[in-house]
Amino acid sequence: MLHVSCGWGIYCTEHVRSRALEPEQETQETTREAKPQPRLLRWLFDNRISMRLYVLRTGLISLLPSLALVFILATSGIITEETTPSFEGSAVGLFVMIVIVGPPVETVLMGLVLRILSFITKRRIALAAMSACIWACLHSIAAPAWGLGVIWPFFVFSCSYLVWRERAWWRAIWVTSCVHAFQNVVPAMAAIANQ
Repeated sequence: MLHVSCGWGIYCTEHVRSRALEPEQETQETTREAKPQPRLLRWLFDNRISMRLYVLRTGLISLLPSLALVFILATSGIITEETTPSFEGSAVGLFVMIVIVGPPVETVLMGLVLRILSFITKRRIALAAMSACIWACLHSIAAPAWGLGVIWPFFVFSCSYLVWRERAWWRAIWVTSCVHAFQNVVPAMAAIANQ
């Protein structure tokens, strides 16, 4: 940053990009690109596509493995009615809370968690993994086995937040909330059906 005096003791701040740093930045970018990432991580950290396509693709990346994990945990007896959360209320109220209200609220809180965790590391995968563990523990407080079922989705949500935060805060909140809502549609329908 360059501070320029505008007179009367007032300082204006201008963002100046140094020409001397550009070759170094290009070298760092090509070094990062030289390391091949697994396709799944490339998809999770790709914010060059439309937000709509990202939500659909990432929603499926979140939902399908978590459904498979919950199925395995349920058939093995780890997840039972006693170890899962019970939701009470009207069908419309549950749907609104689980799909419409819950995701943006948790996304804003997740942004705060990720901000705090960024003081520990700046690596996106490590941040997403730590965030997922924290959210799994928080969900386990409500129901012990619930944390096992949400660890993967919250890893995906954290990746989504981190990559879209690079573009804009509101995009991070919007896209991650939509991915989270996509993930929550099936559990919301299950909660309503089990009433």
